[in-house]
Amino acid sequence: MISCMKLYHPTITTLTKCKILRFIFKDYEFEIEVISNHTVIIFIWNVTKSEVWQAFAMFENTKIIAGYGFGTDKAEARLQAEGMVMKLLQALHTKEIHPQVF
Repeated sequence: MISCMKLYHPTITTLTKCKILRFIFKDYEFEIEVISNHTVIIFIWNVTKSEVWQAFAMFENTKIIAGYGFGTDKAEARLQAEGMVMKLLQALHTKEIHPQVF
């Protein structure tokens, strides 16, 4: 199983996000891709879902938008993670336009 996490934050540098991910998943085989100045994706092999969920919770508590996904290949896991980030960004945008919604 391959796990994927996508992180987005407009003011935290990609270098900082990469260092945090390296520290969290240091005991596993992983691959990090820098997508843009604001976005980083990590693929982790043979990690438990609970560890990915715990990392997700930590990022959400620090206001870093995160998404995760699991799959048999990188593409499947990445699609799930990207879909999650898109939903969170849309919810934040909706909240800015219509604050009474939340």
